[in-house]
Amino acid sequence: MYSLNRITRRLPAAANRRPLREYLARRNRDCRQDINAMTEKIFSDAFLSRLTLAVRAVEQEGQDANDPEPLHAEDYEAIYFAYQEAGGDPTAAKQRIAAARACRDQALGQIVQFIADQYGVGPVERLGDEALTDIARDAFDATECWLDQVEMLDRTTVPESPLRILLKSHYRLSEAMLHLHDTLLWPIAKRISPWK
Repeated sequence: MYSLNRITRRLPAAANRRPLREYLARRNRDCRQDINAMTEKIFSDAFLSRLTLAVRAVEQEGQDANDPEPLHAEDYEAIYFAYQEAGGDPTAAKQRIAAARACRDQALGQIVQFIADQYGVGPVERLGDEALTDIARDAFDATECWLDQVEMLDRTTVPESPLRILLKSHYRLSEAMLHLHDTLLWPIAKRISPWK
């Protein structure tokens, strides 16, 4: 078996660079086409609700007894009520957070669809609950690994892959949603918290 270096050393210098440039240009074009095709797909609210349930099931599998419990609906209502008393518009805050969550969920749906395509199972909307949960587990693991490694990534140029682009998009949208929570709701939640 020949390595790429051994093969290219035999070619004239100009010919060495041309096939590699053409290959990289073709690969980048194909990658952009794959991403465009994936991001054009908009998932229905019904499917995103199913996906949310599947992801919650996956999250519960990995929960530790020491993990804090998530907030309940009445907790959020108390926070929004205090936000309104502090002069904020709770309806606008809910809409902004819901819009950010919807974008993030669409990005997760695209990751799930990408993984489903790798398995050759077709459109994720047609999957049963068990199959959707299995693929959502892989997507959840991918996003968690991405979150763990995003700060440690080498800043050198790494070829973009469709999955890497989808993970970056999901990460940015998740961070934007968390930022909204932190700026709009967290100061109020800290103020009214019984655990001061």
